[in-house]
Amino acid sequence: MAKKYKVAVIGNGMIANAAHIPAWLDIADTVEIVAVADDRDNIAQETAQRYGIPKFYKDYQDLLAKEKPDIVSVCTPNVYHKAATIASLEAGAHVLCEKPLSVSEADAVEMYAAAEKAGKLLYANQTMRFGDSIIAAKAFYDAGYVGTPYYIEASAVRRRGIPKWGFFHMKEHNAWGPGFDIGVHVLDAMLWIVGAPKVQSVSGKAYTEFGNKDEGLKESLAESGAPIGVFTPRTYSYKEFSVEDFMTGFVRLEGGLTLVLKASWAINAPEGASSTFISGTKGGLNLFPELELISNMAGYQTNAKAKVPVTKNVPFSGHFGSTKQLIATIEGREEMLVKKDEVLNVLRILDALYASSETEREVVIKK
Repeated sequence: MAKKYKVAVIGNGMIANAAHIPAWLDIADTVEIVAVADDRDNIAQETAQRYGIPKFYKDYQDLLAKEKPDIVSVCTPNVYHKAATIASLEAGAHVLCEKPLSVSEADAVEMYAAAEKAGKLLYANQTMRFGDSIIAAKAFYDAGYVGTPYYIEASAVRRRGIPKWGFFHMKEHNAWGPGFDIGVHVLDAMLWIVGAPKVQSVSGKAYTEFGNKDEGLKESLAESGAPIGVFTPRTYSYKEFSVEDFMTGFVRLEGGLTLVLKASWAINAPEGASSTFISGTKGGLNLFPELELISNMAGYQTNAKAKVPVTKNVPFSGHFGSTKQLIATIEGREEMLVKKDEVLNVLRILDALYASSETEREVVIKK
């Protein structure tokens, strides 16, 4: 029997319990989760007991020293991704880091440098790329049905869906709000489909209109991105809210391509990702709710819906794709899907969006 990879999970909140741990358990013939760590030691203990994981730690440095994992999932709040990732790489582990990889392009550059120095893989967990419709859209684009793309809308809109179980709403822990939480997903996916064009300039605006007040609304965890995985929620207070609840931006990309991004936890507007599409010289791709090719055929305007099979009908199914792809990359059977230059380009855009909002000016990227 082949030796299993030893996996550890640092940060034991919702995304660890709902996505990372189930995805690793799904390939239990290949990996074994040996330990978890969370600075809230009761959370680490509860997580370990929930899944029958043998060890739990409060300090992830102790975990790394004693367990010597082969792979680490970093599931901490955004601000702590860099430190936990670099520590794991230096301890000799490959790292699957939850999105966004870091809170800035500069931090991500340091993280990739640490991976290169350690001779280990750093995998940014941009799981939307494993969505069935996204994969199909990439195939349509690569086959030439879009032609030359010139305009993209990337939308991740919750009418009301502020995460209220953890630290998402606090700048000191997460840096920013929905732009980093859900905007990064759709931005990465749409750019990946069209070949990851480089950013040239950005104009953006962040708003806080609802998160910093009590609207008295009845809401569900599912509306805020947690259909499962919240077992011991942290007490929430709107008085702690210190990030944006809506972010929008206009991005100029190489080749004359432009992109509009909308990312919301709270806005008085239709919710969902229905305004997510690519327009090209030969056709267009509408991504949601169903993949649709928009083109002209035999003198008629035509909308053709794609019949896309569902490969895994579970919450956070993309994580099941990323864990398998990481193992395949480690073993040299596949090329890493989420590449360094692509990740840095996305973070460069997000950096510029927030800088533009703060300065109220367009940011020109000098690269």
